Amino acid sequence: MDDEEFCSRLIALVVECGDDPRDEDWVPERMRRLKKKRQEMKRPRPKHYKNGPDVASKSERTRSRYRKHIERQKSLDVYGFTRTVHHACRPDPVSEPTTVSSTPEPGDIHCELQGPYSDGDSDNVEEQHEPTNEPAPEPSNSPDTCCADDASSAGEWNIDEELEETTWRSPACYDHCPGWKELQESINKDLKRKDLLLSKINQLIALRCFSNLQLKGMGWVEASKHVAGAWHEGEGHWFARQLRVLARHYQQLGRLPEEKRGGERKARTILLDEGVKTAARDWLASQKVGSITPRLFQEALNKEILPALHVTTKKPLCERTARRWLVKLGYRRTTVRKGVYMDGHERDDVKEYRDKVFLPAMAKFEARMTKYKLENGQLIAVPPVLAPGEKELIALFQDESTFHANEYAPSLWLREGENVLRKKGCGRLIHVSDFVTEVSGRLVLFNANGEIIEDARQIIYPGTNGDTWWDHEQLLAQVKRAIQISETAHPGCQALFIFDQSSAHASLGPDALHAFEMNKSNGGKQRHQRDTVIPMNNPVVKLRGKPQPMKLPNGQPKGLQQVLEERGFDVKGLKAKCKPVCPFENKGCCMARLLSQQDDFANQTSLLEELIHKAGHECIFLPKFHCELNPIEMYWGWCKYRYRQIPKQTFEDTKQAALQCLNSCPTDVIRRFANRSWRFMDAYRKGLSGNAAAWAVKKQKGHRTVSQRAMLSIEAVLN
Repeated sequence: MDDEEFCSRLIALVVECGDDPRDEDWVPERMRRLKKKRQEMKRPRPKHYKNGPDVASKSERTRSRYRKHIERQKSLDVYGFTRTVHHACRPDPVSEPTTVSSTPEPGDIHCELQGPYSDGDSDNVEEQHEPTNEPAPEPSNSPDTCCADDASSAGEWNIDEELEETTWRSPACYDHCPGWKELQESINKDLKRKDLLLSKINQLIALRCFSNLQLKGMGWVEASKHVAGAWHEGEGHWFARQLRVLARHYQQLGRLPEEKRGGERKARTILLDEGVKTAARDWLASQKVGSITPRLFQEALNKEILPALHVTTKKPLCERTARRWLVKLGYRRTTVRKGVYMDGHERDDVKEYRDKVFLPAMAKFEARMTKYKLENGQLIAVPPVLAPGEKELIALFQDESTFHANEYAPSLWLREGENVLRKKGCGRLIHVSDFVTEVSGRLVLFNANGEIIEDARQIIYPGTNGDTWWDHEQLLAQVKRAIQISETAHPGCQALFIFDQSSAHASLGPDALHAFEMNKSNGGKQRHQRDTVIPMNNPVVKLRGKPQPMKLPNGQPKGLQQVLEERGFDVKGLKAKCKPVCPFENKGCCMARLLSQQDDFANQTSLLEELIHKAGHECIFLPKFHCELNPIEMYWGWCKYRYRQIPKQTFEDTKQAALQCLNSCPTDVIRRFANRSWRFMDAYRKGLSGNAAAWAVKKQKGHRTVSQRAMLSIEAVLN
């Protein structure tokens, strides 16, 4: 297209074809779009011009920048110049007209500036001022006047201001900026500091991302836009500009900008008053070590400390303010750790029972239960849709817990280096066994006036000179009473009893099959066991389903070897039992382990299940190590948190405090606990486990199931 002869021939050809040479249809589409865009961006020439700087017509950002430039202007006195001001007699403005001339007139102010680079004969700078009717303003040294500008701008944090002031004092820093490789090491070192605020941590992380892109060869603008796109929901233009300013500041000064927002000048906390601070410290020092909590400190401030000092506030101090004051006074929430906890949550056998037995059974049971869904902050009951002949199911979660007389909180507010001496013993014990349900909170029976007339809860005080320790006989008696209360409180419904897998819950009858209580040979001192039937998964097909007596014709009990041989197992060279113990994960390591893994020995019905099924109700056991699936565990935590806050002097005070906390939990709180357990079950059904399940449950707070949105969020993080 740059060849003139070629263009002339092309135009002639267009005319010969009867087309208009000024028509741009022959121009490529991309070039036409580019030309149109340039024409749209081109501003028309103004018809009228304004006199003077038209700042008001500028954008708000430009006007703000002008204001900041004016505020940052410095006097020449800072750089060694001296000024001598000569005031002459002003003429009467009425008698003489106002004129502006190049020569000094009476009433003008002559300012002689002498800089450090002159030898006393520097050029004179003259300022002409028009005479006015108003007297000359008097210089004011009032602190309110001289600090007005500072007070108006100190609340704003401006990276440019600190950067420009520093670079003006040391212009050489532009030429000696370290590379991003060195700065990245400095950023990583700063990130390891433990005294950084969250805002500073975010700035350092953004700078580290920016430095990585810089080291990969990306430009400043492009790198800042990439980081802004990852951090900001929108396009992030302003974020990208601020990031570039922050990067320039860190590259030249080697540190983050100083935080100028807030501070003591703008703070309104009454803790700055020395009298209040001293009184608060005295109250804290008078308390027993380890007994201080933000709530107690809040009550002391509102009722004792501030009224005694005649300090009044618009409204009482809140618990959050008391917590901040504790931190400022040198107290930290310290976790007192004791013991080691081993978790088998993701053990193979536990996961197999959870995924293949418990969760499918609970999904069928849940379809027959009343659900409580959160709508507008209220839990609304949604009744189930039942098939003909089905009954509504009431889930009853059971568990036991203990309250000690000297029970301590796991974390305390302590000063640095301070420790608390606790008693070695936990004191007397209160053992509580109870049931919770979504329908009524706890399993109780009310009369017409709403008073509790029957309660399924069982409280004992075991120990020396106390009640006997909790066993399966007391549990069975409590379950019988719970069945009667449930049938009376919920007529026409079926109860689902849910227990954890403790030894008391799995207690078998006196004639139950137990391989590890058998001897290798027949007879001897071993327990008599009931007869059984060879299971259908026996390796010898012809022996399946045949009855097998566990006694010899003379009445003596059979041993391990004969029972296994009757089932077709070859046990030659196999020892009777492993010593000292048989590992749980082993299979067929000894005769006792081999026999215990047979279906008739492994899948026996406990006394608890027999009692519940005989009464026409359902029973299921939770997976091991899955306390999050039992809402009564959260109920215990709710009660114990409040129990530890109550001061107790005697064991009678301990009883009253425990009973008060156990009875004070609202029904809606228990329903929320139950919904949390249902969310965990739904998360496990969808394949989540561990931290992913806990995150999904927390993300869907207030719901009964884990939504697809939470699953997509987890997949996005994992991928």
